Amino acid sequence: MIRRLACFCLLVAAACTEQSTSPGVCPTFCPAGSIDIHDTIFAAIIERDSSFRGYVPSYQAEAMTAADVPGVVESRAFFATDTMFRRVTPKLGDTTTVPISVDSTRVRFVIVRRPKNTTNLRLRLYQLPTTVDSTSDFASLDSYFNGPLVDSLNVSDLLALPAIGDTQTIRLWGDSIRVDTAGHVLQISRVDSSLAVYFNLDSLQAPLSDPDTGRLAFGVRVAADSLASVTLGTTESGGNAPLVRRFLHYTIPDTVSATPDSVVHTDRALANRFDNFVFTPPTPPSDSNLAVGGVPSARSLLRVAMPAFLHDSIDVVRATLVLVPVNAVQGAPSDSFKIEAHALAADLGAKSPLSSLAGSKIIHIGSPDTVNIELTTLVRSWSLDTTLTTAFILGQVPEATSYTEVRFYSSRAPAYRPALHVTYVKRFRFGEP
Repeated sequence: MIRRLACFCLLVAAACTEQSTSPGVCPTFCPAGSIDIHDTIFAAIIERDSSFRGYVPSYQAEAMTAADVPGVVESRAFFATDTMFRRVTPKLGDTTTVPISVDSTRVRFVIVRRPKNTTNLRLRLYQLPTTVDSTSDFASLDSYFNGPLVDSLNVSDLLALPAIGDTQTIRLWGDSIRVDTAGHVLQISRVDSSLAVYFNLDSLQAPLSDPDTGRLAFGVRVAADSLASVTLGTTESGGNAPLVRRFLHYTIPDTVSATPDSVVHTDRALANRFDNFVFTPPTPPSDSNLAVGGVPSARSLLRVAMPAFLHDSIDVVRATLVLVPVNAVQGAPSDSFKIEAHALAADLGAKSPLSSLAGSKIIHIGSPDTVNIELTTLVRSWSLDTTLTTAFILGQVPEATSYTEVRFYSSRAPAYRPALHVTYVKRFRFGEP
């Protein structure tokens, strides 16, 4: 009896043992079917695309470009200061004023972008009429930019000089500087590596003019051994704006005793009234192609007619916008720029409100290559939500800071029209148990 019970227990134990390391056997455990990956270029789903110009004028841009690329473009930057009064109140509460005398003037420009491999890079300073404004163009200012030179400094030579880092210099400037024999100063920012350059002018180079109510206007041309181009900060950029500082003195008369009159030496920064840049040849007029950039800035609106099956039964793996340039963008290599694609919150044409950033791409000067912009996140959101506006806008970043503009073929050019390259998989259908 005991032997029979033992045999029964052994049989039960053997029947309940799992083979945990044994793999499942298809098709018992594996669903039927396979994952299909599709890679398709949709050449006709971008439609009703167009360009609009006039978003940002050059005098409202975050920077201004000075360039001299023979046979391509010449660009010149300029600015004007606000009023400076000739007389001041010597003491608090005085009812009389005394005249001031200007001893010298310091003019600062901040170079926010420059070619690193250009040699003998120079900035040339010219005096312009204080009446310059948004209507001033290349032709109207050309005679002044070819007139007497106020001053010139060599950026390359200043960079090659040893830095002055003594305690007194750091106390006055906040950082080490470089100074040439003519008194020009160059300071390198530790934050963004921008260059602040200073012209030191005497009272003849920057006189205090009563008819001009103390205003000044200066223009800058750039020169180099080849492909000269620099981008200068403007008032809209905040701390990188052009700056004029007057160093002056005035006399406080002593009417009480026989002691000599006291002389006060001080300085005063002048507020900027206007800054801008002009260039030739001007931006060509709009045509049937898609324009992005230029001055005033242009943007391109592209609308996408999403096929129904891209909404219902697929998962987007990757999506790329394919654009064919009409020609290579001309200019100096340092003038390369970025364009961004922004989704639309609503399609209202040229005034459509922008949503989040979808993708971006650097446009290199002189390159005629096809431009591919990653739009995976945007197309994936369109696939999942049919209520979204299936359109986006291409714009330059930052806008209107340079003469550079790229033009792409539009949907009106069937052989080169914009396309959407989408890689997707059909959703896997699991079998029922």
